[in-house]
Amino acid sequence: MRNVNWGSVTATADGGDFKRPAPGGYVARLVSLEDNDAKQYVEAVFDIAEGEFANYYSDDWGQAHPYAHHFFMSYKDTALGMLKGRLEAIQASNPGFDPFAAWDAGRLDMFANRLVGINLQEEEYEYNGEVKTRLNVCQVVPVQDVRDGKVKPKDTKKLDGGNAPSTTPAVVAAPAANVYAGPIPFN
Repeated sequence: MRNVNWGSVTATADGGDFKRPAPGGYVARLVSLEDNDAKQYVEAVFDIAEGEFANYYSDDWGQAHPYAHHFFMSYKDTALGMLKGRLEAIQASNPGFDPFAAWDAGRLDMFANRLVGINLQEEEYEYNGEVKTRLNVCQVVPVQDVRDGKVKPKDTKKLDGGNAPSTTPAVVAAPAANVYAGPIPFN
């Protein structure tokens, strides 16, 4: 066991001071992208870049648990429309950056520190027989959409496939031409 400088540590209560982001839109910074060629997707790890929760995942826990703040970009044939939509959102968020050229050159490192808008949705999952919730990315959008307040929280994704009523008024918009609305093509 190591000695601790207790004078430099602030005491907290178990779970008492822990505040997590609410569902909804955030400006995010891409931390890293990693290709999984066998499953034909790129895993994009992000951190929140602006606002109250800026650098939320930069602590030791966040760095050790990238699965808690990531999204996927599948390049299977059935998901190319969704991939193009996500790359367009990255392009719109980073003037002068061509994510298509970086992607085609295999230069995923060029995505590091680029901004993108995300919509975090609360989702139920089961752990040791108990239903818990986590946040997952349900939309990737241009950062200006987040800054303009156009990105609204989605209803909680329930384990049984239903949705809980939202505490935020629903906004109905026509689907964008470049948004993939089908099932997620990988697991």
